Amino acid sequence: MNETKIFDLLSRFGMEVPVTSWKPFGHGHINDTFLIVTPERVPDLILQRKNHLVFKNVPGMMDNIVKVTGHIRKKLMASGEAEIDRRVMHYIPAPDGRYFIKDDEGNFWTLFLFVRGSHGVEEVTSRGQAFSAGKAFGHFQRQLADLPGALLIETIPGFHNGKGRLQQFREAVDQDKARRVKEMKPYIDRLMEMAGEMTRLQEWLDTGLLPLRTTHNDTKINNVLFDENGEILCIIDLDTVMPGSALFDFGDAIRTLGNTAPEDEPDLAKIGFHREFYAAFAEGYLLESARFLTDAERSHLAFGCRYMVWEQTIRFLADYLNGDVYYKTAYPGHNKVRSLAQFRYLEVMDENYEIMQQVIG
Repeated sequence: MNETKIFDLLSRFGMEVPVTSWKPFGHGHINDTFLIVTPERVPDLILQRKNHLVFKNVPGMMDNIVKVTGHIRKKLMASGEAEIDRRVMHYIPAPDGRYFIKDDEGNFWTLFLFVRGSHGVEEVTSRGQAFSAGKAFGHFQRQLADLPGALLIETIPGFHNGKGRLQQFREAVDQDKARRVKEMKPYIDRLMEMAGEMTRLQEWLDTGLLPLRTTHNDTKINNVLFDENGEILCIIDLDTVMPGSALFDFGDAIRTLGNTAPEDEPDLAKIGFHREFYAAFAEGYLLESARFLTDAERSHLAFGCRYMVWEQTIRFLADYLNGDVYYKTAYPGHNKVRSLAQFRYLEVMDENYEIMQQVIG
């Protein structure tokens, strides 16, 4: 990336604005993101290249994002919110009305306002942060509770479809491309034994027991923006917003913040369940979501946590069996370490499952 390219892209969005400086921004591993700093009276901008190898339908993804942000924006306007552009992402359309441009190399670029006075948190380190994260994602779902998930496309088809993930796992085992099945067989067998239970979540969605909602699908705390006083501003990183279950969002959050160790911790003895963070997140989440969640959704929230860890375990393990072709690895055997760590976290979660259900009530 160079200055000429930056100005060319801004121009193609119809943005002839003065630029003070620009720099790579954030810690994302999928998209390329740049902060465009402008003079004081002009809003700073975020220019982002969407990874079309991961998101194969960028126009459809942007349609999702525009529907979601527009839905939230209308509610904020109706409520008299004074700082709407700090409470919901503001994407800028190109002159042709589309919310992306395609460069000469075939890359897709989007442009949106930087949320002024905002900051993110990379990791939950306190009960208060866990509560805020739960409240933020619960509020996000409440804002979208009347936007049917069926109106959106799947930006990553079958992303949390347990039956589809199980099929991919079985294929990895059957093909044994990297000749690693033998060493992992005890774990493979146990994960297969759990498959009947875990794929029920997709059955509940298919039969309508659980409603199909508009969900975020990447509910880490670093996708929550806070203001200078630590108050919640808005949810960001909307690329994976698509049809899904409330259980996905609740469970994915606990998959990360409920673990006392990183998802690739090699020392399995360090992996535990952070009951205090779990309870705090659930409290914040239910404060916002209790009014719209169905009884079936609420009663299965704790199950959603177990499901999301099981799903991630078989995804890591499938990639290890396939020869490490999907996830980026930092060293040989990294996916094996990830698989074993997630498997252990699933065991720890099972040990705490009764308490998890009691917290939900």
